[in-house]
Amino acid sequence: MLLKVYRAAMPCREETEETPRGQRSCDRVSLKGWTMKRVCAWCTKEMGAVEGSSHPDTEISHGICGSCADNFTFQQGVPFQRYLDSIPVPVLAVDRFVVVKAVNRKACDMLGKDPREIVQHLGGNVFECAHARLPEGCGRTIHCSGCVIRKSVTRTFETGEPQISVPATLRRTDPDHPSAVVLFITTVKSGDMVMLRVDRIE
Repeated sequence: MLLKVYRAAMPCREETEETPRGQRSCDRVSLKGWTMKRVCAWCTKEMGAVEGSSHPDTEISHGICGSCADNFTFQQGVPFQRYLDSIPVPVLAVDRFVVVKAVNRKACDMLGKDPREIVQHLGGNVFECAHARLPEGCGRTIHCSGCVIRKSVTRTFETGEPQISVPATLRRTDPDHPSAVVLFITTVKSGDMVMLRVDRIE
């Protein structure tokens, strides 16, 4: 799923005395007066428009709609698991240490594993990261500080901001056929968990 953020088209004003020669007023960094549609990072439902006031690359704000926020609430385990299994893409619920607390069927199929081999295991072990097999283990090697999956989960925990379709290169642990795959992941905070969705694999 790709998050789409649209900006309302605004006509460029002609050059004025205050506009540097050769530059149109709409070329300026300030975007005050522009509007952007906010879209739910999870289901892509539109959540209304906001006014921009700075550079477009730094003003985009992502959020979660009320329906998705309600669905992320853990309710006695079974309803939440049913909701997870209804999601047509791989999803794992992880804690701040990237320990998997719940997983849906699509993620099990993608990983080729039973839930018992995933739940309560560290993400690096679940995804079979090569660095997780080092003596220090997942999260403790010199490589882990650059792990995009771990950094995305941590950022979402600390700021509450979803990370949308972030590319993460994963080096797999096959001694005979070492390989690297790129996962595009989205992270969304839900209480004391982060929902980690695998959008696609290349």
